[in-house]
Amino acid sequence: MGLRLKFNLVLLLAFLIGLGLTAHLSNNLLKQNAREEVLQSAGIMMESALSARTYTAEQIKPLLTLQMKRAFRPETISAYAAKETFKALRVKFPEYSYKESALNPTNPNNRATDWEADIVREFRDNPDRKELVVERDTPTGRMLNLARPLRINDEGCLTCHGKPEEAPKTMTDIYGVTNGFGWKMQEIIGAQ
Repeated sequence: MGLRLKFNLVLLLAFLIGLGLTAHLSNNLLKQNAREEVLQSAGIMMESALSARTYTAEQIKPLLTLQMKRAFRPETISAYAAKETFKALRVKFPEYSYKESALNPTNPNNRATDWEADIVREFRDNPDRKELVVERDTPTGRMLNLARPLRINDEGCLTCHGKPEEAPKTMTDIYGVTNGFGWKMQEIIGAQ
């Protein structure tokens, strides 16, 4: 084996190592950038849902308070508004989903699954935590989850979720009096 062949083999080996290293680093960088973009988009969508919650609590609920005495109006519930707003947004972005999971919800559809309950407990154990990013495997593939705590900051929430006897009768006629009560101010009751 001549010197020229040895030199070419060393150069080829160095090139292949460099190429492999560059591919590995590029792959990691692209995955990290994609993850950050998805989380940023999810954060914007969550803020949109929070805006719908605020709008509903401040603008819609006062308009329908009288009607709530005759018939339960889900439009007065801020979580309902957030979910409905996101449902419309999901038409354009079907790869995103939104749920407000609670450990003790009024509506059983909002009860936290096991892994969601773990997130709520994490927020309860660390009340200063503002968000949590969780990756998990699902039957449809890997899923990236962005979660934020749902904390009772508005006394108006306790109208329906404080004591069952103080909740609107039209609501308790539908959902009963066993779930979704006993909430307290500043309590983390779920996760968005």
